[in-house]
Amino acid sequence: MFTSKDHAAAQMVRHPPDHAAERERFVEDLLAIMSVAEKAGQLVLLPIPEAGGDSEDAALRAEMLQGRVGGLLGSGAADQLAAWQRLAVEETRLGIPLLMANVPGRGTSVTMPAPLALAATWSPHIVESAAEIVAGEARAHGMNWLMGPQVALTSDTETEELAESWGTSVHLARALAAATVRGLQFEGQDGDGVLACLRTDAPGWIERRDPDILTDKLRLVAGVLRESPPASVALGLLAQGMRDRGETADGDLSIGGPASFNGIDLAEWVAIGRAAGQEAGETPYQMLAVDSIVKAVGDGRVGMRQLDDAVRKVLGAKYDLGLFRADLRDIAPATDWSADHARTVALDTARHAIVLLRNDPALLPLDIASGEILVVGHAATDRALPTGGAHGDAANLLDGFDALGLAHSFVPGLAVRADARPAGLLDADHMAIGMACNAARRVGTVIVTLGDCERVGEAEQTLLDSLHAVNPNIVLISLGSQPLDPDARGTKLPCVLHAGQLGTMSGHALAEVLTGEFAPRGRLPLPLTEKGQAGFTLGHGLGYSDFGLGETAVELSHDRIIVSATLYNVGKREGTETVQLYVRSPGQNGAQARRLADFQRVSLLAGETRSLLFEVGGNQLGHFRSDGSFVIEAGTYEIAVGLSDDRAHVSKITVSTTLARTMERALSSEPLPALFGRLRNAG
Repeated sequence: MFTSKDHAAAQMVRHPPDHAAERERFVEDLLAIMSVAEKAGQLVLLPIPEAGGDSEDAALRAEMLQGRVGGLLGSGAADQLAAWQRLAVEETRLGIPLLMANVPGRGTSVTMPAPLALAATWSPHIVESAAEIVAGEARAHGMNWLMGPQVALTSDTETEELAESWGTSVHLARALAAATVRGLQFEGQDGDGVLACLRTDAPGWIERRDPDILTDKLRLVAGVLRESPPASVALGLLAQGMRDRGETADGDLSIGGPASFNGIDLAEWVAIGRAAGQEAGETPYQMLAVDSIVKAVGDGRVGMRQLDDAVRKVLGAKYDLGLFRADLRDIAPATDWSADHARTVALDTARHAIVLLRNDPALLPLDIASGEILVVGHAATDRALPTGGAHGDAANLLDGFDALGLAHSFVPGLAVRADARPAGLLDADHMAIGMACNAARRVGTVIVTLGDCERVGEAEQTLLDSLHAVNPNIVLISLGSQPLDPDARGTKLPCVLHAGQLGTMSGHALAEVLTGEFAPRGRLPLPLTEKGQAGFTLGHGLGYSDFGLGETAVELSHDRIIVSATLYNVGKREGTETVQLYVRSPGQNGAQARRLADFQRVSLLAGETRSLLFEVGGNQLGHFRSDGSFVIEAGTYEIAVGLSDDRAHVSKITVSTTLARTMERALSSEPLPALFGRLRNAG
């Protein structure tokens, strides 16, 4: 156990003033009185015992009382987490509080939209607000370290894991990941923020299907570190992908160099564990053992400086969270988090994520002239689909119509299936389609909802064709992760809308967009094609107003390209447009070679005009080589500015070798090159 003298020393350093220099002094004072075992313990995350697990509770209590646990990982009741935190603060020798870590969900009182739906907002502000809710609810529950965002890119739109990706654009994913970090680490009046952890350990299908995405991830990680540094990083599988390609020696991708990362780098934990002879598991930073580390320090396999550096970052993170306050109530779970506020943010987020793909002739927004409304499809009644299986049920479309007092009728359209995948026609489908067609003849507008379909299958196609034959006023809504464009298969529908997994407030958001209470503002975060046929491009999305973009002007400055344009709202109502800038590097050809480099979301009143300015620097022009080095090529670049990838004004401008080197020098002091300095020298 501990002596009264030791505990008094610990209490002295548990009253830090709010100053950076005092933060450093506080951490160093605490390090000076810690044993090697206590230091090693700060790198140990143990699972939270299940409720009623007395033997597990006893084992964890024994480890904690010896100062051999730095944090807990998993989920548990708020009072359970508070009890463990109280034990750490009040009954251990040094009273060091715990990190309470978990994989970030999509909310507690509400479920926020899935990552791909968040990407469809094209709004860092909206995404940041949603992340603040996730962080606030986690902190109110007793959590203070969320192991996310986990940022995944994809080149394949036909995968079960699509909803968990952030689309195909590195720049868009970077901007929204940085916004997520800011939201999670939000510091409100009550200290609602948590530690974020940027993770690249995305599902294996991503690297397997597109190996070039590894260098895209280098750009993404560097960009997030530059814009919104997270409190911690876990770049393990990114490094693993590079090792598999023979681009770096054994070891984990860590952050070093003159512009080094000051947060928790879990690669350092892994390195210490490996040096101590521990086997690396699926999540190696969770497999550290105190005794192995102590022994490794004793025989020189792990240096004391190496251990101190890793522990110093953990203690600093706990300091930043305010966990060393004298009053235990300051680190106990809060009880006043507003569920009503969470629902408001969830609704606003869902509204912005809805993408209007086609509206010709204009059936939306629905009004009195739309006539009676018929809703077709089981997806309209499904309360689990919008959350993707996450906690809680969502409001479905019929709930949304009911809330607005909008009269409607409903028919299933197709027979119920064991899963939501497209399937051939069932005998029961013919009767269901016949009933739907009879109902469609008697109404003004037909809204067809489809669930999680990778593509429009035979049954869905037959339903759409049959309904269209008796009533052409059809609005198709896709509610699964996969956007659908049946026009690619020859079915001409006037109105197609993609909702995705919008979370708890899905039905209310959809009803408001359909009726014009809220104009659609979402844009596709990935191109939509089917079997190689042209479809909707990246950034496509319509609203209820009409916008025009004037001619662009492109010129060179001393270390960047300046692009200007004028946006016009030529419609009859207020609207929001997303102006997008794309770059094609010298020597690259084809549509895929043009990449998103910047965007601006602009809201304008009817008849209003606004001048826009983009600054394109080395970060947007350069690219990572396979060895991790960053280069800006001299030559002629293509700059395209427009309302989507295929609706853009194209200009060309030449970057000289001198300008390219100037741009590279401007980046030399940023985390971008420092991040992968070790990678280039590996082996």
